Amino acid sequence: MFTLQNFALLDLLIGLIVLLGLGYAHRFRLPRPPVGRFTTSDVLIMSCLVVVMPIAYLAMAAPAVSAVFGVMFLASVQLALAPLLGGRPATVAAVLLVAAAAGAAIAGSGTLVLVLNAALIAIVVIGVTSLWTQTGMTAGHVAAFATALAVYDLFATGLGDMTDRFLAQVEGYPFAPLLAVTTGAIPVAAGLGDCLILALWPMVATKAYGKTAGWIGAACGIGLIIVVQIGFATGVLRSGMAFLTVLGPAILVQYLVWRRIRRVERRTNQWLGVPTAAVDTSGRIDQMAAALRTAQSATDTPTGTWVAVDGDAVIAQGTTPGTALRAARRAGYQNVPFIRQM
Repeated sequence: MFTLQNFALLDLLIGLIVLLGLGYAHRFRLPRPPVGRFTTSDVLIMSCLVVVMPIAYLAMAAPAVSAVFGVMFLASVQLALAPLLGGRPATVAAVLLVAAAAGAAIAGSGTLVLVLNAALIAIVVIGVTSLWTQTGMTAGHVAAFATALAVYDLFATGLGDMTDRFLAQVEGYPFAPLLAVTTGAIPVAAGLGDCLILALWPMVATKAYGKTAGWIGAACGIGLIIVVQIGFATGVLRSGMAFLTVLGPAILVQYLVWRRIRRVERRTNQWLGVPTAAVDTSGRIDQMAAALRTAQSATDTPTGTWVAVDGDAVIAQGTTPGTALRAARRAGYQNVPFIRQM
């Protein structure tokens, strides 16, 4: 139901997610994935997945879709809570939260499902956006991704009914990708994608151009939400409007303005205040180079193999970064190795 109280509650939740995300990303370090830094190709892959995955979800049964999002929430919540609680306690907490949401849905407690789902989405959004920011996602990457999402949202939500059909499919099931404060056919809610972009842009803008850019980005995003809500309340806009078609161009404009003003983005270490050593005096780079040369000279190491390197030795290998890392774990290696493709 569209009421001032419901709109205000949704705005408050989104504002809290944005603010908590800014504080979390600057204070806590998330483990980098073995594939390394975020690149432009990652933006292209993510954009393609955004288009393909909803089509796949519509072809699946609703319980299966709920299970897929449950697994995604479980992994993302554990990732976000690990720097706060430690690995094992974070896993336990993530399992308990996911199990509680599933149990509330089975028990038919709609209010509890909304509360737990909101908590899960908040943690997921903060963790995922922090990981993207810390692994080198630039303001240009975010602007490009938001623009691609705006085009997709225009056709999937504004001109088509794909989003409406998907929301009808997951209604009543736990782990719906929706930050909702009401239930029903037309809930007062923001989609998971909307929340990700709303939290991601202020975070990356702060890293790239400073606090002023971040605060302007946050205010612009929440301000646009309020304008859209006024349109809903007055009947100017229909429910289910493609919000990213407004937010995407707004982020693109901000990026172009800040790029013209500042010209150069800050790197992650500059944002965090971590000094960059001009010269590596540890010898680690030379050791890793020697280990890679040894692996390359081995006749039984095919081209394209991923290897885990520590010091001057190759400790494991695999067909993907993940399999190489798991092979290192099985070999008894407990630290984070250097992963490189041959």
